[in-house]
Amino acid sequence: MESYTDYMMLIAPPKNVMYDIGRYKRASARVIGDFPGLNSPAHITINQKHRCKPYDARHGISQIGDKLGLLTPANLQVSNFKYFDHGPSGFTIYACVIMNEATQRWFKGLQAAMGVINKTSIPHITVVKNLSPDNFRILWPKFQACKFQCSFWAEKLTVLERETYAEKARWAIYKEFKFGEKLMQY
Repeated sequence: MESYTDYMMLIAPPKNVMYDIGRYKRASARVIGDFPGLNSPAHITINQKHRCKPYDARHGISQIGDKLGLLTPANLQVSNFKYFDHGPSGFTIYACVIMNEATQRWFKGLQAAMGVINKTSIPHITVVKNLSPDNFRILWPKFQACKFQCSFWAEKLTVLERETYAEKARWAIYKEFKFGEKLMQY
């Protein structure tokens, strides 16, 4: 029997943005100690698929390439920090992607090209996730005082995969799709 595989579709910012977000992660770890995701590279998660049969999932993933090639690259603006409140389970602090009308349309087009239906999400770059309420009360005032600004071109969608039930399974790049590859040149 073939094993199950997880997939994550994401937009990876350039190295300078990854470095800046990594600095905020490391600074947080100096205050509250190590946390899950400390060493995870900065990214914007677009969609995840869990416990898939690889031959089915890979076929579906290959089908989205042509549609993604018709989507123009987008200039994404990131400004300051916000948080998600998960109730008693904790908080997630993230860097905000500014969602103006053009950016909202672009993300809707991206989800449509991928066949993601009725998924409401807030595009963001996670800094610290699953914070306990006590650690959140310590960290949030520090993030609230920070002024973080950056922008970058989202030029490709990266698809990662890992084996679902393997111990210590690590994400690896399965495929990358460049936006705008199929646009007509004049």
